[in-house]
Amino acid sequence: MYECLSYLNRGGMGNMMFMGGFWILFFFISVFFVWKALSGKEKESYSRETPIEVLQKEYAKGNISEKEYLEKKKSM
Repeated sequence: MYECLSYLNRGGMGNMMFMGGFWILFFFISVFFVWKALSGKEKESYSRETPIEVLQKEYAKGNISEKEYLEKKKSM
C-alpha cells in the first residue's frame, strides 16, 4: 500500500491523472445533486391541488353534504 501512496506523492502523470479524475467525479456529483434539487421542486408544484379541487373530491366521496359544499364554495 505504501508503494501506491509513494507513487502518487512523487507527482508526475499519476498524480495529475488522480486529480483530474477527482475533479471530473466532483463535477458530475455536483451536477447530479443540483439536478435532483431542482427537479424535486417542480414535481411538488405540479402535484398540489387547489382548494376547490379538494372540496370537490370531498363532496364526490360523500364526506360533506351538498349544503356544506355550497357554503364552503361561496366562502372561497
